[in-house]
Amino acid sequence: MEGAAQPVPLLSSQHKKSACCLAWNVQALAEREGLERLGFLTLTFADHVIDPKEAQRRFNSLATRVLRERYPAGFVRVFERQKSRRIHYHLLVVLKEDIRTGVDFGAFERQDYRTASIELRSEWAYWRKTAKAYGFGRTELMPIRSTPEGIGRYVGKYISKNVAQRKGDDRRVRLVEYSRGARMARTRFAWSSDNARDWRLKVRLFAQMQAWSLGVEIHDVSELSRYLGPRWAWNWREFIASLPVVGAPIGMGLLPDGTPYCESTGQSFAPHNLAPPGHFQIWSGE
Repeated sequence: MEGAAQPVPLLSSQHKKSACCLAWNVQALAEREGLERLGFLTLTFADHVIDPKEAQRRFNSLATRVLRERYPAGFVRVFERQKSRRIHYHLLVVLKEDIRTGVDFGAFERQDYRTASIELRSEWAYWRKTAKAYGFGRTELMPIRSTPEGIGRYVGKYISKNVAQRKGDDRRVRLVEYSRGARMARTRFAWSSDNARDWRLKVRLFAQMQAWSLGVEIHDVSELSRYLGPRWAWNWREFIASLPVVGAPIGMGLLPDGTPYCESTGQSFAPHNLAPPGHFQIWSGE
């Protein structure tokens, strides 16, 4: 019908890159700041807002006067248009306090919030009071239940979902917005499945080296958080990048000076100078 809004074509190459970068950036933010300090904030409007310019005007006011001051460590904002054409926003925010420890997520699903911490309840009270002043209605801020990789994938999927609901007048709307310090990856890259495969193999090798050094069994990469803390991927990224690409499990040995080496390739690893600040030297043999 003439004059009707036409849907935007689904998942162009640029949309796919945006989704990929969003997932990477969210995962990096989670690894850097820790899941316990992340909150998933949903902002809905009090009225039926369908004009993206009006929606963005209100959000910009909120970001300038509230978000940047309350969450200085960073936030990521995703635009979403629902089937009803109403607009709302999803944000991942970095809080100053731990809002995750002690939370019974199963109880939360049953709307039993007795395990919510004082810090989390304080956030809820703040948004109930603040949202109305900027034209927003119901808000919801929840701790993250998933892993850094899992929340990255979850938020990244919003791109696909949102593109399916976008209208013709949404073409100039920025789907994703990052505060200062919240972005690591940008969309100016070429697809390379080999790089992604190599990184996974390096992480697997890194996990094997940690298991061998610590004398433990590590069956999944997610288990590294138990031994190295929630920010292990961020803290050890330079060392992981320096590892060789090994496509099969390797045998590990020690040189006379205590340096670990790969028995199958003969290559030694000297991560002493690459250990993150504040981390003990697990490779020193001490």
